[in-house]
Amino acid sequence: MKNNLPDGEKGFVLVLALVTMLAMTIIGLSVVMNMTTDMQLSRNERDAKAAFQLAEAGINEAIARLHLPTSSPRHIGELTGDAGYRAVPITWNTAGAPPPKNFGFGYADANRQSADNLNYTVSINYLAESNPEGFCDDNDPAAGNNNSGNAASPPASCNNTSPEIVMFGKDFKMGSLTNISYGKHPVYRISSVGTSNGTSRTIEAYLGATNLNTDTDAAINTNGCIPIAGGSTTITGGVKEEGGGACATCNDGLGGCAVKANDPMQTYLGPDISDVIDFADETHRCTNGTCSAAGDDMPSSGKIDDIVLDWGDAAGDTYSTMIYINNPGKEAEISGSFTGRGILIVTGDLKLSGNLNYEGLIYVFGQLTIAGGGNSLNVQGGVMADSTVALNGNVTVTYDQATLLDVSKENSTSTFILWKRL
Repeated sequence: MKNNLPDGEKGFVLVLALVTMLAMTIIGLSVVMNMTTDMQLSRNERDAKAAFQLAEAGINEAIARLHLPTSSPRHIGELTGDAGYRAVPITWNTAGAPPPKNFGFGYADANRQSADNLNYTVSINYLAESNPEGFCDDNDPAAGNNNSGNAASPPASCNNTSPEIVMFGKDFKMGSLTNISYGKHPVYRISSVGTSNGTSRTIEAYLGATNLNTDTDAAINTNGCIPIAGGSTTITGGVKEEGGGACATCNDGLGGCAVKANDPMQTYLGPDISDVIDFADETHRCTNGTCSAAGDDMPSSGKIDDIVLDWGDAAGDTYSTMIYINNPGKEAEISGSFTGRGILIVTGDLKLSGNLNYEGLIYVFGQLTIAGGGNSLNVQGGVMADSTVALNGNVTVTYDQATLLDVSKENSTSTFILWKRL
């Protein structure tokens, strides 16, 4: 075929074809690059979400570890007799030895990675008063007050230049986060780092190990008085009496007796007592003199030895239970031979007799009678009562703050004070 194009336009179609092919190549490359970028963004988002979820898993594991009892080598917490109590961040590690400053765990090493190479690592330290949120308690270490529950009112300012540990409860910069009267439990700073395919996310939480205050501050703490009669009675750890009625304050000649104001039984444990019942392993009731009202399951004798299914394990010191007895209509009585561990809450009167050993807190809204007689009746932990605590016979009551702290953690929930993503 004869080419009729002018000489100056010959080759135009080839140029046009090349330009078109170049444009299509650029568009194709752009599409591929966009798809690659989108895929990378999707992978980054996936890894970021996975890392964040792993960091949350680390926080959850930390919460679980905070509730381990002191008999475990992985316990997190301290006793007043520990070296450096409240002065430095003492913590416990997975091997059982107490390193000086931190506690860590997780799945970051080659032997503990998950099947898809995901991991998280967690560190736990006590929260010092130098925290950026300004949380602090009402003790002034400069004045030598480096312990808990020794100040009558909050200070004007927070001494955040010291290594003082913030105690949950008696803290003046926590607003309405707690109703606990005495800050006996340390606040923990938990940092959890989750990692997925090189992408890391960090969550930091301030956590109170328990929301229950079970510390009685003495072997026996009562809004009434403590008359003693009969045989040998041993009280170790002092007593607190408000007095009143037939008993003047501290007139019993008890060693270590301290005068105190009325403690509000309804909220002394922290949450209102109507909410504490939600933590109970067992609840039993008697609302009239014969325990015959609808829902009553206590016998007409008032004896609760056999109706409680699990009193906890005092002998093995491995676990505890919370037993809640709602008995405004009749005195509850425990008179058998048994051991128990945990928290016993009684809304009415309670009588203890027989051969009894109990570890933990006995919390009674009415009158408490402890009659050992010819048997040995021992309470290790503390007693709190709203009325008279009458002791008669072979009775031993020993204040044990460590046991009280343990049973509170084992029968309550952790309290989040602050949660933030870094």
